[in-house]
Amino acid sequence: MGWFGEFWDHFWGRDRGDPSPDRTTEAAWVPTWQSQILTDELNASGIPAQVVEDYGINLLVHSREPMARIFVTEDRRAEAEALIEEMIGHPPRHRSV
Repeated sequence: MGWFGEFWDHFWGRDRGDPSPDRTTEAAWVPTWQSQILTDELNASGIPAQVVEDYGINLLVHSREPMARIFVTEDRRAEAEALIEEMIGHPPRHRSV
């Protein structure tokens, strides 16, 4: 979101505050072929996760293959990112908006 968006949210009193188990956030942006494997492993580890295929992306601009986004609850994001990093061997990417 960037510093301006954070300032604007703070200005209007919409600070996110502590991570909430009621809100979801993106944990990773991965190739579609990896997404279900990672999501199954997250769910098996007790981290509720959901995968969403990313259809609206131009393959020539942001990636070279079809991508998917993995969403988890805010309070479990750090755990999910650590597990994903352990499985794929590098920190997970996030979709640039």
